[in-house]
Amino acid sequence: MKKLIVIIGVALLASSCTTKSYKIDGSIESATDQMVYLKSMKGNELVANDSTMMKSGKFVFKGSVSVPDLHAIDFGLKGDRIIFFLENSEILITGNAENIMASDISGSKTHDLLLEFNLLQEELAKPLMEIQYAFQNASMDGSLTPEMEEQLRNEFMAENDKLTVSVVDFVKKNGSSVVSAYITLTQLANQISFEELESIVTGFSSSIAESPFVIALNEKLEKERKTATGQNFMDFSHPDKDGNMVAFSSVTGENYVLLDFWAGWCAPCRKENPNLVRLYTAYSAKGFDIFGVSLDRDRNEWLDAIEKDGLTWTNVSDITGWENPIAKIYGVQSIPTNLLISPEGKIIAKNLRGEELAEKLAELLD
Repeated sequence: MKKLIVIIGVALLASSCTTKSYKIDGSIESATDQMVYLKSMKGNELVANDSTMMKSGKFVFKGSVSVPDLHAIDFGLKGDRIIFFLENSEILITGNAENIMASDISGSKTHDLLLEFNLLQEELAKPLMEIQYAFQNASMDGSLTPEMEEQLRNEFMAENDKLTVSVVDFVKKNGSSVVSAYITLTQLANQISFEELESIVTGFSSSIAESPFVIALNEKLEKERKTATGQNFMDFSHPDKDGNMVAFSSVTGENYVLLDFWAGWCAPCRKENPNLVRLYTAYSAKGFDIFGVSLDRDRNEWLDAIEKDGLTWTNVSDITGWENPIAKIYGVQSIPTNLLISPEGKIIAKNLRGEELAEKLAELLD
């Protein structure tokens, strides 16, 4: 019994030594005495949690966080700010008032992992930058041919795919860190498929479940689950260019229908429109239709784009831009976005464009 008591006592002692709070020691050379503020993210805003007076360049913050999270220290006078991942540990921040944002941060393993990722991403982005420079230089000196532009675009997409694969590998390898959740939310969530995003998020450690980034990712998944392949489309009614209310269901049931979210001001959308016109002309008699939902705010710009691009299929808009309720229901984060609906009312594909869409329609209708 005495042995058991000793073992339990050692275990309790060990657990009591585990850091359950943070201490931030700041040392900024040549800094004037002023208030500094420790802020955390609340939604899309940084909100002050604590403040202290910096004297002779020194300041200290103490507290605790339930899970590592992105924080900032604001130095009020010039708007200088240090952004870092705060965790329950002893953190040292050293820098110079001339360039506070370049301060060194040590003691946060979470922040160290973010720095590691930043270095990796910087290296992976070099080929992309080289392709961009080649495109810009050729555009400026007049040597850019359509063939060269197509080649550079293909090279860029290939390198971008490589970068995405490397980022996915990084977040999966570090699934117990909130840094992976942060990277997934800010860089991957709108770049990868629903299935891949779900695989990443469900692979995160339960220890970071309370992270705002994980919570936001789960909310995004819940929204996108409604528009995942295999789900039934959600019906709606919207005014067409003549002001008549048109139900989406009025064009479904017999044809394959592309639900296309776009806008007259959206350059990538306008660039894709000739391809849609070509495919509509080729397949409309074989069982293909398009239903456009515009996120324009200017009615004249919307109508002008319809006329100039020759869009003869049904187009609707309430002229509210990103406040459009249909875009919200379908979880549209960027445009162009589209969903291909089967005659049975099922979502069978998302965001097919160019040759991918042409190949899919050929598979279904030729």
